[in-house]
Amino acid sequence: MSTATTVRGIAFAVALMASGPAAAQPTSQVHLADGHDWTRSSSDQRRAYLAGISNVISVGAAWDGKNTPGQEDTFSRTAQRGLKDVHVEEAVQAVDGWYRANPTQLDKPVLSVIWRELARPRLPAAK
Repeated sequence: MSTATTVRGIAFAVALMASGPAAAQPTSQVHLADGHDWTRSSSDQRRAYLAGISNVISVGAAWDGKNTPGQEDTFSRTAQRGLKDVHVEEAVQAVDGWYRANPTQLDKPVLSVIWRELARPRLPAAK
């Protein structure tokens, strides 16, 4: 990923966070990006979203490392392991393909698609 793409991704993620106090909103009012948002977005916006998600997961995993030492099953750490070798273009293609194959499920959050289609299949089977 180029520096320009990373910077745009960070700027997009910061803009999303700055657009409103999501933590203060009731859960029913929080909007997660879904297939409607994804399919209306440009390629650059899709890549920026994925860069933002990647940054949030990385920051979360680093925070977990300092604040929950020894606890490896946090969402951030698990997602980071599952997405370790996934490149942006692979993720864009996977999400595009999933929404194309499931046009009646555009309400499903993009993060859910990323988790189910990319991260979880790369994790070792649960014991």
